[in-house]
Amino acid sequence: MKIHYLVTSLETGGAEFAIPDIVKALEEFGHQVDVTACEPRDMGAAPHLERAGIPYRLLDTRRRSFFLTLFRILRLFHRNRPDIIWTSLSRATLLGQLAGKILNIPVVSWKNSASIRFTTTAGRRITRLWVADSSYVAQFLREKMNIPPEKITSWPLYVAAPENHPAPDWDGSTPLHIGSTGRLHEVKNYPLLIEGLALFRRTHPQWADLVHLSFAGDGPQRAELETLIRQHGLENHVSLKGFQTDVPAFLRTLQLYAQPSRYEGMCLAAHEAMNMSLPVVATPVGEMRNSVQPGRAGFLLKPDRIPETFCDTLAEIFQDPALLHAYGKAAKQHIDQHYSREAFMQRCGTIVEKLERMADPQSSGKNPS
Repeated sequence: MKIHYLVTSLETGGAEFAIPDIVKALEEFGHQVDVTACEPRDMGAAPHLERAGIPYRLLDTRRRSFFLTLFRILRLFHRNRPDIIWTSLSRATLLGQLAGKILNIPVVSWKNSASIRFTTTAGRRITRLWVADSSYVAQFLREKMNIPPEKITSWPLYVAAPENHPAPDWDGSTPLHIGSTGRLHEVKNYPLLIEGLALFRRTHPQWADLVHLSFAGDGPQRAELETLIRQHGLENHVSLKGFQTDVPAFLRTLQLYAQPSRYEGMCLAAHEAMNMSLPVVATPVGEMRNSVQPGRAGFLLKPDRIPETFCDTLAEIFQDPALLHAYGKAAKQHIDQHYSREAFMQRCGTIVEKLERMADPQSSGKNPS
């Protein structure tokens, strides 16, 4: 079976970074996968594909008009017709849905966050199978988007790499290093994390010099964050480290991982931190609502009071530093239990069975079950 994987871009992001695992899993089941990105953006995901030996195609060197891009996709699929079009991220999903409709090719679409997007509403009748990147997003598709359950499946986009990094032993006498990885984008709520750190230093002066916050990533919000850091006088307490090629090395320097996002799907970054035996402080969005178990493996922030609850969390940690070790061990146990490669491949096999039925001309028009 020939699958054409169409993604919006190869920029830095969890959905893009997951492509090698997805492609390799589908290939293990004997299927051919071609990867096309509509535009490059920062190309942060390209090295991941290259290291995995996965070739990819760029439709253009920059974003073109929607209809010009659609024309190029139609020409590409006409020359090398796939059995399945598999789309990822909003722009590619709408383009793939239209191409599939015009060329009568079944469309499968990822849904990577619990957010209402035009592509989900406009194309939900075209997409034959929605693949949620977590159980939380699958529930969102059923309950909020009213997509029939038989058109939804889930494939958690995280495979736990073997890690033996110990849970943090921290006694409260050395600086607490908190970090987050991801694009510096408004959806991540990083300004509110900085506000929370400033509040903590004002209200708990005895610990003011024992905390440091680092962001590993780059993006459009960098200038805003730099201004906010200066306004609060946090130049010695907040670092913008830019894009990191070795994320595990960054995570090994932390005692606490933070993810205050407005919305998420699987959130690979938070789960990777848990796999490194790091406790996580996060908003209860996406799959983090299930994984970051308060009182056991992490701390939850109230979405409408992120600065205040981040401040309270830091105070709780300084009052009982041993929490970090206990929560970090529990975080690692959760990852080992739910996100092994065996579980990832088993889920892939279930989805492949659905795809094979979709690609069979005799099953045309039938919903996947």
